[in-house]
Amino acid sequence: MNWKKWTIIIFIALFVAVNFYLIFKKDSEIARSKYIDQWRLIQKQNLVLTTERAGVVTSAQEEYVYFQHGAGEFEQFFVKKGDEVSSGTPLFSYSPRDFEAAIEQFEAEIKRLQLEQEALEDNISSLESIEMSLSTAVKDEEENFTSQATVSNIEAQIYEKELQLSRIEAEIDKYEELISNSRNHLGTLTVESPISGTVKEISHELQNPVVTIISSDQHVKGILEEEDLLEIEEGMEVVVTGSFGKKDGVIAKIATTPEADPKVGVKSEYEYIVEFEEGLDQESGYDEEDSTEENGKEGEVEEDNSERVIYTGSHVSVKMIKKEVEDALTLPNETNRLGNIYVLKGDGTIEKRQVQTGIKLNDVYEITSDAEEGELVIYEPTNIRNNTTFFTPLEFSEMRKSALKKLGKKEIFKSVGRGLLSR
Repeated sequence: MNWKKWTIIIFIALFVAVNFYLIFKKDSEIARSKYIDQWRLIQKQNLVLTTERAGVVTSAQEEYVYFQHGAGEFEQFFVKKGDEVSSGTPLFSYSPRDFEAAIEQFEAEIKRLQLEQEALEDNISSLESIEMSLSTAVKDEEENFTSQATVSNIEAQIYEKELQLSRIEAEIDKYEELISNSRNHLGTLTVESPISGTVKEISHELQNPVVTIISSDQHVKGILEEEDLLEIEEGMEVVVTGSFGKKDGVIAKIATTPEADPKVGVKSEYEYIVEFEEGLDQESGYDEEDSTEENGKEGEVEEDNSERVIYTGSHVSVKMIKKEVEDALTLPNETNRLGNIYVLKGDGTIEKRQVQTGIKLNDVYEITSDAEEGELVIYEPTNIRNNTTFFTPLEFSEMRKSALKKLGKKEIFKSVGRGLLSR
């Protein structure tokens, strides 16, 4: 019986030795399979690279109304502090001393305003031409975030200049009415509000400006550090969040001079201004639920904010969108090893693939090189060679007798043999 026992032992030892020789032999034709138990799908996501800054809601304009003491005798104010006024609302009245001199002064003001009006109209026409050219270029080419930011900046400039134009037109109408009243030798002339808004201050001592009006239009002001100027620029889209909910906007202006006098060793701060898009009735169209953000916060369903009051002086958070990519191909950071990913192919092999990356947010990164949605990539890869075969954990819940019956004995023994000879 001993010879049988020793025969079996020798046979097993030779079998193991041959297997080890075949496995570790240089240029061995036996495939070395890798056990893979974790992988991730390449998925499409909307990536939004943002940064947040504090801001405060302020009036977009402060208008000062003056009284020329030599023009006549002041009579009375028609408004008081805190009153809501519209363009054309009477503010105060006075009796002119010299109607002809008053008319000449009004005509001179009209000429000055008309020159400003012509310059603004030419400026708006030029901006509209540039906007049309850029918009066409963006549609013809691939998604270009910088071009879109430029278009948004131009739109904000056009909107601001159209507001200025409407104010100038209202001023011209006011002076024309004053001339008409003067020529009719009316004893009293009335000065009207040039804008819609709220009376902020009244000087009953007739110290100019005698009336200060803050406009109904609002915008957001905030402060940027000097390092921010490297990555934040005019034209960037923003989402303003406050007690009123969320509103879309655009960075209309960044100051080129610091708030305080520059000093060595002290960082400078610069004011920025955000204009709300389409006035204050525009709700935020930015959907956080479909985005992966820098701060990783998940979006919530927002209520209708269009009717909520935005109070001047209220403090807000301004989320600046530095870069946005829709339907980006993404993977977790743990799938990238030294600039390579390891893709599980349908033929049972592993492909080592060098990747180029784009935006990196939280625990994911954008793939800008060759990749397809739905591809399987090894999670936390280590000691993996290109074109190596792989096997995964056996899922008994996925096994079916019918599937096993379809496999022939040859395939079954082949699979078992591959498992024995694999490491």
